[in-house]
Amino acid sequence: MLICALVSGLVPLTVIKGAGSEFIPLPAGQNATVADFHSIRTNTKDTPSYFTSGFYKIEAGPSRPAHYDFEETKYILQGQIDILDEATGITHHLVPGDFAFFHVGTKVQFSTKSSGFAFYAVTRPVKAAHPNLQGREEVTK
Repeated sequence: MLICALVSGLVPLTVIKGAGSEFIPLPAGQNATVADFHSIRTNTKDTPSYFTSGFYKIEAGPSRPAHYDFEETKYILQGQIDILDEATGITHHLVPGDFAFFHVGTKVQFSTKSSGFAFYAVTRPVKAAHPNLQGREEVTK
């Protein structure tokens, strides 16, 4: 089947198996981390860019500032992630099912009173390829 797809000009999808929160420990002395697990240089004709996806994990502790020079989306999967939007002064309390979009120029502070886990997609190359998520691409024959 794969050979037929390649011959016809179609490109097969990439599937990452078993990429869950249990595989993403926090670095020593830190209460938050990103875990990039897939990145490509896009083939978009109008404006080629990077497209990277991964997970964001945060535990109670100091707030984590972020100033965006790329676009990002976050979709909350577990817990709660609080985001202080410095442009408005509003703190958003995001829970599973909530979605946030960060524009270029957005400045925020992430925090939580317990823990939070989110999926993200960004328009930047990999910053920190997470070793526990490498090699989890599904093998097709």
